[in-house]
Formats: sequence, structure tokens, C-alpha cells
Amino acid sequence: MKEQIIARKEKQRQPETKKPFDKKKYRLKKYSNKFKVDQWEERRKKAIIRNFYKEQEKDKKNQPGPSNSNAEDNKSSNKRNPFFAAKAEFEKKKQEKKNKKEEAEKIKAERKEALKKYKEKKMQIYKKLSKRTKKGQPVMKDRMELLFEKIQQSKQN
Repeated sequence: MKEQIIARKEKQRQPETKKPFDKKKYRLKKYSNKFKVDQWEERRKKAIIRNFYKEQEKDKKNQPGPSNSNAEDNKSSNKRNPFFAAKAEFEKKKQEKKNKKEEAEKIKAERKEALKKYKEKKMQIYKKLSKRTKKGQPVMKDRMELLFEKIQQSKQN
């Protein structure tokens, strides 16, 4: 016990040698975007691999049954590299996102087409209703046609 205390005190007395300051390395860490991107990529890879292993553990816990050491050895030898598994998962999510985007574009195009048809119909009705005779009276022929079309539509529905 006393020996440990003495050893601690001796360590405290000895001055530690400082590492020389590397200005170039400091600037790269502080200001370089590439350095930050590399750090982010490294963290992301580690996170993906960590999540992959978590999922494997959950799958193992959820699958009840006899566990043979031979079967586990076969699984581990055939196991894919976690990076490639994460990459495959990323590609799958990317494809799903692409499909969602295409679906949204399709819906948007359909809406746009329906709106265009609606505006055309409105414009035709407006033109028919706004026609006037030389004396400024509304033209009844077009108004009667519109009323007739409305009656026919209501009978069909």
C-alpha cells in the first residue's frame, strides 16, 4: 500500500514532456472540410455496422429453437460483410425513396392535368355566358345549351 502511494508521488514529481504543437495538423482538423467529411463517414460506417449487429442479436433472440454449434459455425462462415449488408440496406432504402418520389410526381401530374381540364371547361362556359347581341342582350341560345347539358348530366347520375 505504501509502495503504491510512493510510486504515485514520484509520478507527480516527474514533469511530463509535452508533444510539440503541429500547426499544420491542427489547421487540417479545424478548417478542412475533407477531414470533417472523413470523420462523418467513419462515424456513419461504425453506426451502420453497430445497428447491423444489434439487428442480428435481436434476430437471434427472437428465433427460438435448438442451437447447434455446427449450425452457428456455418452461419458465421457464410455471413456477409456488415459493410456490404449496410450498403444493400442503403440501396433498398434509396430505391424505396425513388419509388415514392415517382409516385408523388405521377399524382402531381394527374392533378395538374385535372386542373387544366377544369380551367378549360370553365373558360368555355364563361365564353358562352358572356356572349352578347349587338344591342347588349345575352345570347339565349348558348345559355339554353348549357342548361340542357346540365339536365342530361343530372339524369345520367
